[in-house]
Amino acid sequence: MGQRLAARVFDLAVVLAGVSFLVFLLIHLIPGDPVEVMLGESARAADKAALRAALGLDLPLGEQFLRYLDGLARFDLGESLHSRRPVAELLAERIPATLRLGGAAFAVALAVSLPLGVLAAHHHRRWPDRAASLFALFGLSIPNVWLGPLLILACSSGLGLTPVSGDEGFASLVLPALTLGLSLAALNTRMVRASLLEVLHEDYVRTARAKGVSRAAALWRHALPNAALPVLTLLGLQLGSLLAGAVITEVVFGWPGVGSLLVDAIRQRDYPVVQACVLFVSLVYVLFNALVDVLYEVVDPRTRPGT
Repeated sequence: MGQRLAARVFDLAVVLAGVSFLVFLLIHLIPGDPVEVMLGESARAADKAALRAALGLDLPLGEQFLRYLDGLARFDLGESLHSRRPVAELLAERIPATLRLGGAAFAVALAVSLPLGVLAAHHHRRWPDRAASLFALFGLSIPNVWLGPLLILACSSGLGLTPVSGDEGFASLVLPALTLGLSLAALNTRMVRASLLEVLHEDYVRTARAKGVSRAAALWRHALPNAALPVLTLLGLQLGSLLAGAVITEVVFGWPGVGSLLVDAIRQRDYPVVQACVLFVSLVYVLFNALVDVLYEVVDPRTRPGT
């Protein structure tokens, strides 16, 4: 167990180091100067040079990267170039909103996809199966950048049921969670259906049916637990991608989370904030994938080492 834990930590460190390097390199290759964004193009050259020196942007790129790594080693994410506030403080303000949105969207995805996928498998090739497949097709085809404004027009502007944007409590969370969760539910529905159809013809399911267990009970008690591994894999990937996918949703709904902070930082060429946001998303993604590996062993003892 100690060796496996050490291997996990090493893999995590390698992934985060690679992400840090790529993000640092790419953000500095993007056209645009944060000094000009802050002072404007009409500012005097002397003022631009003074601000660039004060921010450390006049140093060679390699030295800037070494400074960045040194800060990460000391758990110091640096200071925002635009607001001059610690980046860790900015992230701490935005992370709770993003976690609430991600958790609500994941709950929507599970609440819709699990019963719908089971229903489709139970009524294979009948109208419930076709209806679930049609929902999955539309859910995968409609992008969040289109579904979000459509829900705003229908529910906020048209019916006045929810706020248009911002974070004003539970009512403000409904539309962003639906926008983010329905696309995940569409893919989960197809995965649950496909996984169940693979195991419904196994011997243990036929044995349960021969003993008098109803088809629905055999499906929920015997087939679903054994079909859980592919679904868990997909859910683990989706948990990590929720934060990445929340960027568009947060911008559309004006949700004050990490996604909107990242977009604002990119516009302002705020290098430390961009790097910290991407690093946070990468960290969460890797941690959730590690959690899924642990859940494998809980759900299916056959995946445990030595079995």
